[in-house]
Amino acid sequence: MELSQALYTTRAMRRVTTEPISDEIMAKLLDAAVRAPSGGNTQKWRFLILTDQAKKTALQKIYSEALTDLNATQYKPMMDLIANGDPNDPEVIQVKKTYASGRWLADNLDKVPTLLFAWGKPNGESSIFPALWSLQLAATAEGIGTSLTTLLFKKHTQQVLDLLGAPAVGEWVPMAMITLGYPTGKWGVAKRQQPHEVAFQETWGNSVSWTVDQPLWP
Repeated sequence: MELSQALYTTRAMRRVTTEPISDEIMAKLLDAAVRAPSGGNTQKWRFLILTDQAKKTALQKIYSEALTDLNATQYKPMMDLIANGDPNDPEVIQVKKTYASGRWLADNLDKVPTLLFAWGKPNGESSIFPALWSLQLAATAEGIGTSLTTLLFKKHTQQVLDLLGAPAVGEWVPMAMITLGYPTGKWGVAKRQQPHEVAFQETWGNSVSWTVDQPLWP
């Protein structure tokens, strides 16, 4: 797979099959992850691969509760739009799709074949997330869908760490979880705002001198 294809088609693929991911492939994905740049080349990251069914089942319950709480608070405007918005409005349609995808993951996290947890040093987000993105690109090249979430570490951090047998927050800080599995859906370029709509030039608020009306790949 060429790099442009991986860059343009790697998006959150939450709906996956139960087909297991081999140790050989996981080794390739982590090998790609640790080649990523890190601050001062310190490589301050740790990863935990989880396939244990009992632990995934316990995590599913926590994740589902966390998403329900998030939908009632931070995501309430989105939920109100789904409930009250025009069902023919493209924005409402897209929000419904996003909600359904997230809800599917919350209801089926225990069926996802592999969960990957990532730790970094305090304030080390700038180092861990390039590694995770490299892993996600490598997964796409292997036909594996991924989604990155930090939901479990908003209000349930210690509960999750206890379940994983991981140390309390201190020297190491849990940063994210990535779900991995063979997707049930199709690969494709995700719909996004165009780059000229979100970029400024020289000064904040000053539009760039170019436009991109269609994705530049393929």
